[in-house]
Amino acid sequence: MSEQPGQGDSGVGTSGRPDLSKRPDPNERTETPGRAELPERGGNQPSPWRPPGQGQGPRPVERLGWRALWLGAGAILITLFFFPVGLILGIAALVVGIKARRSARRQHSVAPGAIAGLVLGGIALAFSTFSLGLTMFLWPELSGYQTCVGKANTSTDEKACRDDYYPKIEKKLNLPEGSMSKYGNLF
Repeated sequence: MSEQPGQGDSGVGTSGRPDLSKRPDPNERTETPGRAELPERGGNQPSPWRPPGQGQGPRPVERLGWRALWLGAGAILITLFFFPVGLILGIAALVVGIKARRSARRQHSVAPGAIAGLVLGGIALAFSTFSLGLTMFLWPELSGYQTCVGKANTSTDEKACRDDYYPKIEKKLNLPEGSMSKYGNLF
């Protein structure tokens, strides 16, 4: 049987109407154009795609990403004032950020703010860890200095505490003599 002109693989006959003799086989599996890269969904998994205009607010993956960002920013801010809480918030920002990135990758979605939360949480964690280590290293000198200043009644007594403990801190940190006089108010 020969093909008539105008009747090819397009499935449209010469009259412009569809050729009904070339119907697709219902048992044959065809791919939807543009959706071939999505994994097969089975069971009752939620769809990673939703039509525009449906649903209210951000998806859970997006919320996790934003939560990581807020935790990271809060960790940086609090670390400047009270580093133990900054340490905890930094760890939380890292955990939530990693969780958001994994969920986004699994659902072929995005997690806005997750990477920024990871970076800020990592910085806060590093700074808090450094502060905690330095405090533990200088604990005898710092606690002795705070006790001495707490018992001081006059500015002369406070100066005596500085004269006693600042050289000990300088020696332990290998700082030049007299450098604590410039930055001693930080303690």
